[in-house]
Amino acid sequence: MNKLLVRGLCLFVLVVSLAVRVQANQDRVAMSSGFDIAAAMTAVIREHGYGLRENPVKPPKLLATAVYFQRPECSQPSFALPYSISDEAQQMLTRLNKPDFQRSYFYMGRSWGEQNRVAMNLEWMKYSVLNIFGASPYVPFKQAILLAEPPGCASSADIAWQKVWDRNRVRKAMSGSSSAHAGT
Repeated sequence: MNKLLVRGLCLFVLVVSLAVRVQANQDRVAMSSGFDIAAAMTAVIREHGYGLRENPVKPPKLLATAVYFQRPECSQPSFALPYSISDEAQQMLTRLNKPDFQRSYFYMGRSWGEQNRVAMNLEWMKYSVLNIFGASPYVPFKQAILLAEPPGCASSADIAWQKVWDRNRVRKAMSGSSSAHAGT
């Protein structure tokens, strides 16, 4: 193999590795500075005109972050649950005792019918590298959305979930929360 090609490949791997490390640190800063993915999900659901329902699970439990919403054509509420792309989401759904619900998984601009952690991590890496150069439309934090819908309901996949990770929206939410903390 050509030495130049090998060196170029090594440099590329080094840059990607550095980008992933920088992005992981930015994720921690964003989450600790007050970005609330459940609040972002709630705002997106409201924008689509769906009525919100109370979550029966109360903090500090993990499932307390689920956002329940009602679509007029459905007899039961749907819910959206934020979770780490490294976690097994199926176990969380089992805890909610909703095994017959239809599931969809959303992460940034993509969706899956089944959880696909490898694809989600590749998406995260792609947008992490783009984010380093200011070319990502998203803030790539490692939180995905599990959407569970009651049986017999048409899919509400028309919700623009990618807005949850939208760069401008996240920055606005973070600046709003930091100014709120500064005033206290």
